[in-house]
Amino acid sequence: MDAKRMKIDEKEMDAATRNQFAAEKHAIIYKKYRPQADSTAIQRIINYVKEKRSTSLTLAVDIACGSGQGTGSLAPHFDKVIGIDISSAQINEAIRTNKDKNVEYKVGDAENIPVPDNSVELVTCSQAVHWFDFDTFLREVDRILTPNGVIAVYSRGDYVLLHDDPVLEKELTTIYKECTWKTLKNYWNDPVHATRQRGYVDLNIPYPDFYRCTMQSSLDMNLTDLTGFISSFTAYQRFRKENPDEDIFTPLHARFLRALNANTEADKTIVTTGCPLYLLMARKPDEEEMKRFHFTFEEKKRIK
Repeated sequence: MDAKRMKIDEKEMDAATRNQFAAEKHAIIYKKYRPQADSTAIQRIINYVKEKRSTSLTLAVDIACGSGQGTGSLAPHFDKVIGIDISSAQINEAIRTNKDKNVEYKVGDAENIPVPDNSVELVTCSQAVHWFDFDTFLREVDRILTPNGVIAVYSRGDYVLLHDDPVLEKELTTIYKECTWKTLKNYWNDPVHATRQRGYVDLNIPYPDFYRCTMQSSLDMNLTDLTGFISSFTAYQRFRKENPDEDIFTPLHARFLRALNANTEADKTIVTTGCPLYLLMARKPDEEEMKRFHFTFEEKKRIK
């Protein structure tokens, strides 16, 4: 395979971002194989929101919601939840599979959020903020948050495969990474994914009450679901476009099965994945703090 290295410059970034998840088939794959939001992370976010809330929670907005992996997890905690994504295909898939009566999905832009000023108590963004103009996104979040409203940004990092046997764990992880970071190497958007790989250490939210942590997340899945997950990557979608006839998953299944000495089929062979989960949370100042904050926010913007 002779693949050209893909590079997306800043002028192309906006159009590239808008087209990453636009295909209907990709949206279906995304919905089927992307894991749901980590429940521990969601509970930590909700607890943080409630620290300065004595009344019930009214409205949350999930930005770049995809097909709803994290949106529905907010439904038990708010009167209403709105999931917003730039891809109409993703939103159509989210609407098609939505089971929560208090969740609404709409097409919209993270840098021009279709929500009124000072109306939202929580803004979340999972696995996507590295695609945004972050400062523009923050200004929009500041516009729609109520005083003491919270922004929570989170993302899973690079996966490993876990096993009780450390030697086997290393072998399984090597097989996984040879696929995701060797076979697909030329198809990642390096500047964008480097931000995520570094755990969002380059990102700061300029509210005084700002919290950052790294958690550990794990999930059991069968090998078919694991390769389905890989097929949801933008890098794989690019690879597939250039190599429509190349099957990388059948030999990948075979390597895993040999390593595990398993006699079962791929869809009946369970593996455990693990990864770091990076969480950034910040609280918009209340009215007494607002004047000082806005000076700080605008001064930060002006200096840049």
